[in-house]
Amino acid sequence: MVTDAALAQYTYADGFMIVAPERAQLIDALRTHADGSSLAHSAAFRALLPQDGNENYSAVVYQNLKPVLSPLLSQFSGETADTLRKLASDSRPTVICAWGQDNRIEAATDSRLFGFDFLTLGAILDTRNKSAAQHVTN
Repeated sequence: MVTDAALAQYTYADGFMIVAPERAQLIDALRTHADGSSLAHSAAFRALLPQDGNENYSAVVYQNLKPVLSPLLSQFSGETADTLRKLASDSRPTVICAWGQDNRIEAATDSRLFGFDFLTLGAILDTRNKSAAQHVTN
């Protein structure tokens, strides 16, 4: 069963939730899973997983912007094209894995996006949110 959402299509297969922006991409993902050529079988993808010994993640977020950004270059010129070219050249595939604990969600990644460590950035933002909340309550 494929379900329509406002901005995405999704379905469940073999215990996984699969989400895509369009139905055709969702069907392609299901075919890829069925023929055994999915990310789970990719050595390059597996190398991106955190080296924490955990393989039972509740969520895995993967992105690879380079194949998406590169074709866009022909659609733009000038400063916009230069910016996209820079993003594409700096882009590396990234993975973030998360799992639930009794009272929190933990995440791990060995990836960086444009030089940012996701978990450090998250900790900084969390500290700012706590600081802002203290100012509001005081």
